[in-house]
Amino acid sequence: MKMHKKITHSSMAPKSASMGPNVRQVIPSAVEHIDPFVFLDHFGPMQRNPGSAGVPPHPHAGISTITYLFEGSNRHQDSLGNDAVVHTGDVAWMQAGRGIVHAEGMNENRTEPETVHGLQFWISLPAKQKFIEPDFFHYPSAELPIVSLGKATVKVLCGELNGQQSPVQSLSPAFMYECHLPANEEITVPLVEGNTLGLYMVKGVIQVDGKTLLPTSMTAFEKKGDKVKINSSEDSHFMLIGGKPLDEPIVGYASFVMNNMEQIQQVMDDYHSGKMGTI
Repeated sequence: MKMHKKITHSSMAPKSASMGPNVRQVIPSAVEHIDPFVFLDHFGPMQRNPGSAGVPPHPHAGISTITYLFEGSNRHQDSLGNDAVVHTGDVAWMQAGRGIVHAEGMNENRTEPETVHGLQFWISLPAKQKFIEPDFFHYPSAELPIVSLGKATVKVLCGELNGQQSPVQSLSPAFMYECHLPANEEITVPLVEGNTLGLYMVKGVIQVDGKTLLPTSMTAFEKKGDKVKINSSEDSHFMLIGGKPLDEPIVGYASFVMNNMEQIQQVMDDYHSGKMGTI
């Protein structure tokens, strides 16, 4: 018997104390995690001027990081030698694995100010793949499938929806849908029984499971159920994320996410000894 998923928790994402007023930490501040997702930042809209500093080189291990832009562009550099400009609607997928160093910042080819607005996700890698070799993948917007659900437009960033499969290959079984729903419409999104589900509101007002969701709210749902019904009061923009839960220990330190403290110490030692490389 098909069942609608029920909300377990919903709260507003606070502004980040460490990253400044233009960044909101959604996971783990508003919701602890949406397994396998362990982190989500919402940055902007904010203006970058030519020559402005970006995020300096720093390490990651044990996760995949995903940067997705609603507006603007972003330069990615890493210790594997990758140097790519990621544009609006593209997916930048970095598989950190045993460890990688990267930096993000202004597209150096721009000579005019630019508004930048987007999200960055971290997905925990399965225990058996925590120490896989690092890699980086850039998926242009045109390669990502678009699905129509009633009047809604859904972009499949990762996973599958209604037979449309994203080219993004995630080692952790996850899905990421970007949804645009016009005002006064209703959609039902098919899901997989037992999967996690999180809904992050970017813009607009919607109603789900008897609750009104506003911009910058993050909502977690129970695993039971295989669909979610969404009604809109305004033109709305939101993200649906989740997947098959890993149900594994999560130990985070700085930008490392591993399964135990021994692994944290190992990747810290690898970083400080230069094994993750430099930019």
